[in-house]
This record gives sequence, structure tokens and C-alpha cells, in this order.
Amino acid sequence: MKRILIIISALLITLSAKGQDYERAVSARLGTSIGASYKQFITAGSAFEAMSSIDIIGKNDRKLTLSAYGEYHYNLEVDGLSLFGGPGASFGFYIAGDYKDGAVFSIDLISGIEYKLPDYPFILAFDWNPKFQMVTNAGIKPANFGLSFRYTF
Repeated sequence: MKRILIIISALLITLSAKGQDYERAVSARLGTSIGASYKQFITAGSAFEAMSSIDIIGKNDRKLTLSAYGEYHYNLEVDGLSLFGGPGASFGFYIAGDYKDGAVFSIDLISGIEYKLPDYPFILAFDWNPKFQMVTNAGIKPANFGLSFRYTF
């Protein structure tokens, strides 16, 4: 059993230690929300991402949020293709609907896949971002998908 754990740990370390093709990126995100983000790699396999967005689905779910995530990246066998995921938190307020002016605080998860175009500073990413909202309209908010267009520098 110890050997299996050591082998799995070594594989995960190897995957994450491979490195990314970029250090930082800004992006526009379209999906169930519209927003922008900034991503900065801290190590070869981990990054910090800050995101601002306006949710646009549902008349009572229109809110402006600021989110922060700690993400782990795992390169796949295809050049430029990687999986990412990690925990985060969001804070904001409702801007329309029955909850207008109500505060929003949530514990979030983010997971997705991204592809960096070879020889170009552009990335296409798809993510799923479920939230456990704890203030105003509390509950699990699983329907949060987005397509991001990132510019690396």
C-alpha cells in the first residue's frame, strides 16, 4: 500500500512540476456570467486567479462578485493542454431582482481545461465553478460554466 501511495505521489509531483508555457494571463470570461480575470503562477504547477464577474442567468441571480482561487495545474500529454482546479471564495452583492442590495459570500470550487496555442500568447479555457453560497439566497449554486479567452504575458 505504501508503494502505491509513493508512486501516485511521484506521478502527481511529476505532472505538476512539468511547468506551464506562461507566467501570467488576463482573460475575458463568457458563460453564465460575464467577467474578467488575472492569473499568476506561483510555482510551475500552482497559480492564483482573481476574477470579477456579473452573473446574468435568472432575474434573481444578477450579482456582481469578486472571486479568488488557488489553482493546481496538471499538464496532459498534448502540448499546451492542461487540467486545472482548486478552492476559492467569492464576495459581492446582488444588483437586480428580489435580493437587490443583498450581500453574497460563497465558498467556491473551480475546475477546467485549458489549451495554450503554440507560438501565440493566447489560451482557450473552459471551466465549471460551483459555489456554496452562505449569505442571501443561500444554497448550492452548481450552474456556473464559462469559456475564457486568455492573453499571456
